[in-house]
Amino acid sequence: MHLNGTKSEELAEKYLLERNYTVHFRNKRFGRFEVDLVCQEKDFIVFVEVKSLSSNRFKNPYDSVNASKQKRIIKVADFVIRNYFPDQECRFDVISIVVERGKHHIEHIINAFTPEITNG
Repeated sequence: MHLNGTKSEELAEKYLLERNYTVHFRNKRFGRFEVDLVCQEKDFIVFVEVKSLSSNRFKNPYDSVNASKQKRIIKVADFVIRNYFPDQECRFDVISIVVERGKHHIEHIINAFTPEITNG
């Protein structure tokens, strides 16, 4: 069983909804950058990147959320927070899905990364 991006995101969304998250946006874009899910959990706006692989034998799906990908997600998050949720705190999660023997295993990494604060 192979999961494409859309199926992985649907699984992640279902997983989050079952845990009382509210989904505000799917595939939210800012320019050419995108984040898979923008959710809310209690007082936090949660930006969720979803990654999946058919095996974690050589690497884990979450390894794909490198520094470059994080910067792109942060750009989208900055736009979303400023325009939709100006008084909310946010965090960045990764949902990693591995499919083995027809079953999917979900790992939810809460606070997977934090934005780097720069001057200027």
